[in-house]
Amino acid sequence: MIVINTPHNPTGAMLSAEELDAWVLSDEAYRWLELPGEAPLAPPMRNLGPRAISTGTFSKPFGLPGLRTGWITAPQEIVRRCWGMRDYVSLSPGKLNDALAVLAFRHRDQIAARTRAIVSENLDFAEWWFAANQDLVSWTPPHGGLLAMMKYELAMPSTELANRLAEQYSVMLAPGSAFGYEGYLRLGIGNTPAAFATGLREAARCMRDLVSAGVPQRAPHVADILA
Repeated sequence: MIVINTPHNPTGAMLSAEELDAWVLSDEAYRWLELPGEAPLAPPMRNLGPRAISTGTFSKPFGLPGLRTGWITAPQEIVRRCWGMRDYVSLSPGKLNDALAVLAFRHRDQIAARTRAIVSENLDFAEWWFAANQDLVSWTPPHGGLLAMMKYELAMPSTELANRLAEQYSVMLAPGSAFGYEGYLRLGIGNTPAAFATGLREAARCMRDLVSAGVPQRAPHVADILA
């Protein structure tokens, strides 16, 4: 919900008609990728009004980040200006990238079905893993997309823990501090099931090694106790 207060309380400032006629851009990077058992994605923002823009990418739902290709739906003038900016900064996409993107888009239903099967298997394993390691980690499973935040119970900054995981256990989890959530790690659930399971097992081994080495578990936060 966007809440607008004009004239503004307490400053008395007022928005003009032009300022109120705002554009809304929705980054729909997971379009065509819905998680098993979850509600369907909302319709594209572009369908909801004349000043709405939808954008997306081939990296998430298609598993093709190397193509560096995306899409936009918007009024003709906006699209024209975006094409102009793209031509100015990079002239044109690679012809092979373009051809592969078109091929993937034509077969998006099959690709999405494959991705959903991978994600379903990974979610099942993650539920088991979090239950087996509930003394160290917890999470809220994602309702959409391929990312979730993992809360850990070690008294260690997330950047330090993420670096240790990467350097000593070959596990890549982004530190929560990069997103304003210290005490968390960002977990991706889109990898191949074998690699995903190995990564979580190694993450648990890392944290248990730290406990054995004397790293204390995090003291409960007041909000955690109240919850």
